[in-house]
Amino acid sequence: MVSILFETARIKGVEVKNRFVRSATVEGMGTADGRPAGALRELYYALAEGEVGLIVTAAALVDGEAYKKRRYVEGRAYDIAMDEDRYVEDWQEVVAGVHERGSKIAMQLVHMGRQENPKIRGSSPLAPSAVPLTNTDIVPREMTLTEIEETVERFAQSCRRVMEAGFDAVQLHGGHGYLISNFISPYANVRTDAYGGSTENRARFITHIVKRARELVGEDYPIMIKMNCDEFIDGGLTKDDAVDTAKIITKAGIDCIEVTGGTGADSPLRMVVPGINKEEKEAYFASYARALKDHVSVPIILVGGLRTPSVMARVLEEGVADLLSLSRPFIREPGLVKRWKRGDLEKAKCISCNKCALYMFKRPLRCYVEEPLEDT
Repeated sequence: MVSILFETARIKGVEVKNRFVRSATVEGMGTADGRPAGALRELYYALAEGEVGLIVTAAALVDGEAYKKRRYVEGRAYDIAMDEDRYVEDWQEVVAGVHERGSKIAMQLVHMGRQENPKIRGSSPLAPSAVPLTNTDIVPREMTLTEIEETVERFAQSCRRVMEAGFDAVQLHGGHGYLISNFISPYANVRTDAYGGSTENRARFITHIVKRARELVGEDYPIMIKMNCDEFIDGGLTKDDAVDTAKIITKAGIDCIEVTGGTGADSPLRMVVPGINKEEKEAYFASYARALKDHVSVPIILVGGLRTPSVMARVLEEGVADLLSLSRPFIREPGLVKRWKRGDLEKAKCISCNKCALYMFKRPLRCYVEEPLEDT
């Protein structure tokens, strides 16, 4: 039954050796100026040696100038960036090392949007509309049309750099309350121009990114997206909105959708659900993945609480999704896929305590179960 987990999958022209994806995870292993630190390289190599089919990096900033001006503090978390050509060479060696170990690797790109830290940015965060965050008193600044066009270009040029660095695909971060998800959200986007109002208008930011990126990377390079399918807030994005958005963006050229939900500011515990201790709690975004599968033809990746091989095999057999994405389990067990392939089918050791999520923007990534953090 579980043999389906180890069958190959295809995202556009890229063959993935099994159905397992390491979902983009905040790693905090960049250098002070946004480069990949040695520990990050070793993390990806460990995942590749653990036979993860496709590794997706942490979200790299397409607008990281302010973040790279922070004072470096040993032991703190730092982002990676892809907003300058100089990063291409840094990543070529990393990508080559992953390929040598038999895995594929994609880079995720992000603009922090309305959830950007104004203390780091030095000004109000940018967003489609000036809708206050519910968890703070921060009010973002509505982007001008010129700023939207400039940000489209930032994403597109970063896609080009990802391709030039040798990555097998690029993934746009369209979830969790960051800028792309802000645009598709009827809650965060109340614009009255061509970028707001109808679902088609709210998806325009994505379609413009894809169109411009295609001019730079060509038609054959896979452009993926991790997309919110529900924000779990009043007036926010719903499943029906997400299905309509998916139709629009796949027609525009998106090649694969990873299904996610929730936002860091408004519904964080729907984004990274704690306490996954029963099989019925697993695959908590499955109904959203199925909804998309019924309406689009591109591969669908399911993330969210996957722990048990039999549950994951059933997801694939029932046609809910094409690939399976895990984050927290791989933090504790980078060799998890290899263990399952050997025949040890005990579920992942991750207990979903969410301590890794609690500290993810403060310290470099690690599991805290065996080694609890003393200085909290």
